[in-house]
Parts: sequence; structure tokens; C-alpha cells
Amino acid sequence: MKKFDELMSISNEITNISIDEAKEKLNDPNVQFIDVRNKVSFEAETIGNAINLERGLLEFYLADGSPLENEMFKTNPNKEYVVFCGLGGQSALATKTMQDMGLKNVKNMTGGMTAWKEKK
Repeated sequence: MKKFDELMSISNEITNISIDEAKEKLNDPNVQFIDVRNKVSFEAETIGNAINLERGLLEFYLADGSPLENEMFKTNPNKEYVVFCGLGGQSALATKTMQDMGLKNVKNMTGGMTAWKEKK
């Protein structure tokens, strides 16, 4: 089994952005925030125009031909995606998955909702 530190070393393979950098992108129409937390957490609070794509179903939202495929990824290939979760771990894994599935401009917001709320 992989150790946690080894698992999270994927942070070196993705683009991470700070809360301040993410806040600068909040009203940019070319940026889509993606909340990978569960639906209950998303419905309780989220960031701006974020859409909810739960981490456990992410591959199904991205895979070409999947019954859950989200057309946004096909119709907006040049859009920038900012991914976040509660603390930053799930979103780091999700960002790596999105990259591996072919998205080019995807970034992980470090610290997640916890850090976002602390910066308000």
C-alpha cells in the first residue's frame, strides 16, 4: 500500500494555485470552479459559480461516451478549471485525474474551502 505522503506527492505533477490567485479568477468567464466535495457539502456552501462534480464520479463525468459525461468539457476545451474540496487533498487527486483524462488547463486550489473561508 502507498503511504499518504507518497500519494500526495502528485502535487508535484499538477498546477497548484493559492487562494489569492483563485479569488482573482472568480469573476472571469473563462474560468470554471469545480467543487469535488459531496453534494451535501456543496449545497451547504460553495464558491461563486462552482459546479459540483463529486470526486467519486469524476471519471464518469469526463469519459467520452459515459452516460454521466458532462458536455462542458467537450464544448469548452480552452476553459480554465479551478478544482477545490474541503482541505485540498481530494482536489489534488481530482486535478491529476482531470489532467490524465486530457484536460489541459486545470488547477488545484490549495487549502480548499477551509483556506477560502479563512481568507474572507
